[in-house]
Amino acid sequence: MNKICIYILLFSVFINAQNHKNQISLNADDIIPAFFSSNASAYNLGYRRQIKENKNLRIGLKYFQESENEFTLGIKPGIDFAFNNSKKWIFYYGVDLALNYTDNLQSERIYYEAALIPFFRAEYVISDHFSISTEPGLFLKLLTIQDNDNSPINNSNSIVSSGIGDLGIININFSF
Repeated sequence: MNKICIYILLFSVFINAQNHKNQISLNADDIIPAFFSSNASAYNLGYRRQIKENKNLRIGLKYFQESENEFTLGIKPGIDFAFNNSKKWIFYYGVDLALNYTDNLQSERIYYEAALIPFFRAEYVISDHFSISTEPGLFLKLLTIQDNDNSPINNSNSIVSSGIGDLGIININFSF
């Protein structure tokens, strides 16, 4: 038991001694679904790495599987830039490229999605290691549908769409 306490103490000292260049973000809906809600297009996990004082590289991951119905996998690399800082609030702007693959097992269709997403990020700092943020943005999306159901009618198609995304989605962030 004492060894565990010593390891926790050393880990916390190590974390406090570092500049916080890394950040892990979790969709709040995945943690506390009773208080937060998000749509199916929200990414579950995000990672940001500070490469310069006001510049961060980022990547988001999305995973969803529903037995005998749907499988979704997504990756969202991007970059953001801080443009306004205060003690508790940090504001960013940036752009992401979202790439998603969805296999709908019921309809026997595969969906390939690519989207360019310029966004605005507002982050409220709770403590040295914790913050909450939201990232509303615009998107321009290309969705390609591949029909694999062996029916005489081929419902394959490509659709271009645009709009406003991620309104009201809250992320819980841990910096280290």
